[in-house]
Amino acid sequence: MIIGTAGHVDHGKTELIKALTGVDADRFVEEKERGVSIDIGFAPYSMADGRIAGVIDVPGHERFIHNMLAGIGGIDLVFLVIDAQEGIMPQTREHLDILELLQIKKGLVVITKRDLVDGEWLELVVEEVRDFLGNTFLKDASIFCVSSVTGEGLKELRMAIDTLLNTVQERDEKAPLYMPLDRVFSISGFGTVVTGTLLTGTVRVGQVVEILPPGRELRVRGIQVHGGMVEAASAGQRVAVNVPGLERGEIARGSVMAAPGYYYLTRFCDARLRLLPGVRPLPNLAPVHFYLGTARVVARLLLLEGDEMAPGAEGFVQCRLDKPLVARRGDRFIVRSYSPMVTIGGGIILDDQPARHRRFRPDVLARLEELEQEDPRPFVLQKLKTASGATLNELSHLTHLGENQLQVMLEGAVQDGEASKLGELYVVAETRATWEQQIREKLEIFHGDKPLLPGMTKSLLGSLLPRKAAGRPYDALLEQLKNQGLITINGEIVSQEGFSPRPGAGQAEKIKELLLILGKGDLNPPTPRELWQLLGVKKEEGEMFLEYLSRRGDVVKVGEDYFLHKFVVERCLQLLRQHFNQNRTVTLAQYRDLIEGSRKNAQAILEYFDGCKYTRRLGDERVPLKLP
Repeated sequence: MIIGTAGHVDHGKTELIKALTGVDADRFVEEKERGVSIDIGFAPYSMADGRIAGVIDVPGHERFIHNMLAGIGGIDLVFLVIDAQEGIMPQTREHLDILELLQIKKGLVVITKRDLVDGEWLELVVEEVRDFLGNTFLKDASIFCVSSVTGEGLKELRMAIDTLLNTVQERDEKAPLYMPLDRVFSISGFGTVVTGTLLTGTVRVGQVVEILPPGRELRVRGIQVHGGMVEAASAGQRVAVNVPGLERGEIARGSVMAAPGYYYLTRFCDARLRLLPGVRPLPNLAPVHFYLGTARVVARLLLLEGDEMAPGAEGFVQCRLDKPLVARRGDRFIVRSYSPMVTIGGGIILDDQPARHRRFRPDVLARLEELEQEDPRPFVLQKLKTASGATLNELSHLTHLGENQLQVMLEGAVQDGEASKLGELYVVAETRATWEQQIREKLEIFHGDKPLLPGMTKSLLGSLLPRKAAGRPYDALLEQLKNQGLITINGEIVSQEGFSPRPGAGQAEKIKELLLILGKGDLNPPTPRELWQLLGVKKEEGEMFLEYLSRRGDVVKVGEDYFLHKFVVERCLQLLRQHFNQNRTVTLAQYRDLIEGSRKNAQAILEYFDGCKYTRRLGDERVPLKLP
């Protein structure tokens, strides 16, 4: 868990942390000489139960707000620190605005230097602070008056800190690794070291991580948490990671260490922006300083709902960044005016990989309204719809959510009819309905064009769906349609439920004529090509007639381009049966004489019987096997 400080310069934040942790969070000589924090500092806080929380000390001077913003974004609990002598000051107000915009949920108010004021003055300051916090997330927060010098009030503060930390929601250790970097430095003999607050996931020694930017994959050599070497660190901890092979100049504060392949650099973000009351109206595409995580870039904000945003107003914007950074849905950001640099608002990222939008588009606004819901399910379903289906692993990459969380969410969506599971593939209900409609329409067209065929082969029918639907998802979809009573599956053949092949009036006459020709042809019927000429039909239609008759059993395909009427085959089988009643074997010559045909006829018919397992060939002879 991470604790952060906020408050005006020289209000005693660093001294308070030193009193609570025993660690001076000021790292630079200049900070110690001037007595003013310039950059963020860090210290471990020991809870009563032995657990360790990380503390981030931020600078209070207005010139270093950008450093303050680099440290405050990933905290679970904040101390708003106010000097008992000075009370509410400009950076007290600005820091509180930032905390509100970042929607920090838990906090305590600490009035420092109580040993320097009398009781009556302290009561006035407490009353002023309570009025100041009246409409903020700290309106009901406990106020502690302490002295970092004498230790007065620190025991009660510690008890309150521990109580609040025990209510902090655990971060997702199983989600993809994500850690914004706030420090980068080199150690002789070890190489580059990066530090940050591990927001999600776990990092282990030997693990391959990706640093964005520049977008390089590196192997972790070592990990420290609060100065001690560890094999692994989990979400919610302050972490230092040794990643050799990366030059210090390649990265800086604002880069992200992440699980490879899960996050991408972007220069566009869709977001909901809120302006603070009392600031200037914000024109469309006005440049602003944009703070996200530990990153700081210049952005132009495309206002999607108007030409200007009024003070205190909210609206959808597309943030167009001058440099690429990593963003996630749900991340909070701060914007400050370009000049003078004053905090003017902030908001929440709704989509980190959007298309470029035009303004005033109802469909775009409706989509963003759906994404704005706190429940991540609409966001996940939108990504699933755009991808036309995805496995859990693929969807985890698209949404940056852990597979366990996604599985629970998608199972709920399936139960509610918003999604379907086809094998390992999840699709939104709309996508599945489209695939179902395509299959049913294709079958209807096929049956209309080829009424004599029993249906389409699975492979031909499945070719109209996207490649990702092939295999198990396709089989699962067919099985669902079968269970719905919409289709019939017979081996590899798929048809509409209730369909049975039947010829039309014109086809029935041709089929009758074909059977007469084959019957007259006996053992030497016309070849298929000759049949088409005699019938006056095209090859495709003639082949369909033969296939229909073959399935019905009226015609038997004995060999390649050799089709016999069923009565001819039955006669040939009867002659063979009579022969075996008196003989143990039959030769090709003997069978030729039996059927009174040619050697070619006899060989084709015997090979057909071999294939049916009626007979078995032994050298130049055949013996009965499963003769019916």
